[in-house]
Amino acid sequence: MAPTRSAGSARSAGAAEASAAVLVESRLAPPQLSLRLLARSQLSTLLHAGLTRRLLGVTAPAGYGKTTALAQFVAQLDVHGITTAWLSLDAEDNDPLRFLRHLAAALHHADARLGRHALAQVDSGSMASPDAVVASLLHDVAGHERRLMLVLDDFHLVQQEAVHRKLEWLVAHLPQNVCIVIASRTRLPLQVSQLRLRGELLELDATHFGLDLDETADFVGRVSGAPLDRAQVETLHDLTEGWIAGLQLASLALRESGDRGAFLADFSGTDRDITDYLGEQVLDSLRPDLREFLLDTAGLERFCAELCDEVLGRNDSRAMLVEVQSRNLFLSGLDRSRTWFRYHHLFADYLRGRGRERPGDAARAISLRASDWFQRHRLPHEAVRYAFEGQDLERAADLVADFSAELVQHRGEHATLLAWLTRLPQALVHTRPKIRTGHAWSLVLTRRYAEAEHELRALESACTEAGSMDDEGDLRCVVEMIRCVYWAHAGEPMLAKSRSEAWLKSWPAANAFRTGVVANVLASGCCASDAFEQGQQALAIARRAFEECGADYGLAWAAALAMMLAMRRGDHAEAMAQARHGIATVERSLGVASYAGSMLTLLAAEVCYEQGDRVQAQRHVDLGLPFIDEHGLVEMTTAGYLTRARLLRLHGDIAAADACLLEGESLGHRLRLPRLSRILAAERCTLRLQAGAVDEAHKLAQSYGLIGPAATAVADEDDSVCLLVLRLRLATPQGTGASGALNDAIRRAQRDGHQAQLARLLALKALQQHRALDRAQALRTLDEALAIGVRCGLLRSWLDGDALLIELVEAIHASRGDLRTAGRDDLVPKSYLQQVLQAAGRTTPSAPSLPRLPTTRSEAEELTERELKILRLLKAGLGNRELAQSLFLSEATVKWHLHNIFAKLGVKNRTSALARAQEISLL
Repeated sequence: MAPTRSAGSARSAGAAEASAAVLVESRLAPPQLSLRLLARSQLSTLLHAGLTRRLLGVTAPAGYGKTTALAQFVAQLDVHGITTAWLSLDAEDNDPLRFLRHLAAALHHADARLGRHALAQVDSGSMASPDAVVASLLHDVAGHERRLMLVLDDFHLVQQEAVHRKLEWLVAHLPQNVCIVIASRTRLPLQVSQLRLRGELLELDATHFGLDLDETADFVGRVSGAPLDRAQVETLHDLTEGWIAGLQLASLALRESGDRGAFLADFSGTDRDITDYLGEQVLDSLRPDLREFLLDTAGLERFCAELCDEVLGRNDSRAMLVEVQSRNLFLSGLDRSRTWFRYHHLFADYLRGRGRERPGDAARAISLRASDWFQRHRLPHEAVRYAFEGQDLERAADLVADFSAELVQHRGEHATLLAWLTRLPQALVHTRPKIRTGHAWSLVLTRRYAEAEHELRALESACTEAGSMDDEGDLRCVVEMIRCVYWAHAGEPMLAKSRSEAWLKSWPAANAFRTGVVANVLASGCCASDAFEQGQQALAIARRAFEECGADYGLAWAAALAMMLAMRRGDHAEAMAQARHGIATVERSLGVASYAGSMLTLLAAEVCYEQGDRVQAQRHVDLGLPFIDEHGLVEMTTAGYLTRARLLRLHGDIAAADACLLEGESLGHRLRLPRLSRILAAERCTLRLQAGAVDEAHKLAQSYGLIGPAATAVADEDDSVCLLVLRLRLATPQGTGASGALNDAIRRAQRDGHQAQLARLLALKALQQHRALDRAQALRTLDEALAIGVRCGLLRSWLDGDALLIELVEAIHASRGDLRTAGRDDLVPKSYLQQVLQAAGRTTPSAPSLPRLPTTRSEAEELTERELKILRLLKAGLGNRELAQSLFLSEATVKWHLHNIFAKLGVKNRTSALARAQEISLL
């Protein structure tokens, strides 16, 4: 049994969690405002104008009142029915996933309906994709009915380019009722030229935030306690140029000054003057204990009274903070309960500089005590930060080791771990295997396979050296688990299968999460080796394990693997049943627009395409597109690229289909996944065969080594590659020599239980027999293929092959009574034959008429938000290139979306699409 916690420890843990929650929440609301704040109507008018734009950029140096002005503005909006979300950023937000988690938390804090699925993805206990989280957030805000404003404060602290790119994508796709406000000390590092050209960007800088003359007079009077005459106000305004920080400091000095005229004569308003003032007039005039309190707490980014008491060894911090606030010493409350505070940046920077002038290691000791406090209060990011600031690298390494598994396995914050590793000496890392296992996990999950291989080998050597001293084998257990996942992700399913079988036997008492991970890996290996029954048993183990530990991502993986097993067998009905079950599970917890959801939707897209449901295939591909390059298993990535290219081909855009396949092939080369590259290369050849360019298909296949002297045996190829190679061989004048290879492939498919592949191979054999002038045998063979196809749910397999195949299907339909196969009449249902012929555009006596074009909005196939946006841009006269630039997409992707729009509206070109959209009130 697990040990129970005492009541005292439980209360302590509860208090730690509560404190951590308050600290996070303090970043999700603007600072608390003083009732004596200056009302700035002109600036408020400018900010209100920004609400109509997609992006409002606020850039000004420290001390210009950006945060205060935005906090005032936010306070005005609720009465106007505008939802406002706020996020104060810090340096830890340079990790893309951590940034997006806090972004989701800010939206969820503003409206409980927003960000829920994104937070579930990040906190689910497995890998989350930044692209998945961004897509989920966009999905939420697109459905938000009220106007929404999101404020990102202190954006200059976020310097990671990956974060900038994710935010750019989000901004580019926002609906019209959403505005993002970004406040920064420096120029925004975002590509905003397109927004500027379209009038969707409003930029405010220091000239907009400086106080004018009347505001200066009002402000100085409020702070100094007595108004200045007009000449004095003009002098002070000229000296500071409306800089609020300078005006506040001058006003505080005027309050204590006996001779205002003399002060103004000596005051220049420069940074040097401000610094001298802070030292001589503010700090040095304070009583010693209050001055020391300020200097001691300056190194803390955010602090509360409890933290200050502990790190300073005192018990009066709450009273000290009250006094600091009462003296207007640049202290901001960060939450409604006034628990957490921070100093204004200018004041904090000055205090830290003064603190470094003090003798001894007081600042270092305070940082280390802060690190300990944050660790006990379950705030590991802050604990690690202060360990580094306290220059205790041993402590920092210990904290990273304790936190690395959660950071990578449960939060997916790979960038954070890698940033910490760059600050730790290798000697400290090498003596802490937990850091290295976290690093190995991170490398595998981010598809950096060469680096992962190097790290795993080093860890395996460490396990051998550790022997029985290794904490009862825990290190070996984890390393071998990661190795199983590595082989599955690196495209080595047979190695993954053998390693996972051995792991499950070696570690029967491993925790549920690890057991579930390895059982899923085993199922993936069983799929590749056609061990269907063993794969089902492995999935049963995985489901039990993940249900026990509540890992929704693991359950989504199990559902996706069950789909793969069914597809491998050729049971498309079972595959779709698994897809529906898995998608329903994911939708309840993580949202379909997630990494977990995309595993299912990309596979479902392939199944829907095969079953002839192009609309659903397009919808599933749309959902999975943001994650198409991130999947651990080749099958999922392959399904996405193949289905996307096939849909493009059906829409008539052969060039875009080829570009899509080439893009996926390049990804395979970049990630060293030869199987992915080879499958997509074969599809490029198939694309040429379908276009009637047989010679071109042959030349391309030879260049890839699919046929010719350097070609591998057909038996070693994936099903789709095998079909392509056989089609090419049969298309040559010496095609009869390929009969043996075709018969061998048929026997293998029968032996392995590949029913769908068997049907396709039999259809190929029927074509061969027909060309050999044995028409009767060809019809019997095709009838057998169709009988298997109806059980598997095949449709596009017949339509995407040789055009002669449909003519043979017509012959079967016309002479059903003359066919006999294995002593049975009418092996293939007539309705199935009619379905195939109708899908091919051939009419049959019983075939229903084609549906009429939509004449009302409700009758039109529902367009996605992006498709509606493209329609609106079409109406504005944008061409494909301008559309691609404005939407941050490739031209090929824009063409693909246009074809989807045309199909849903039942038209063939832009002009007709706009006319139909206008007719049914879509525009």
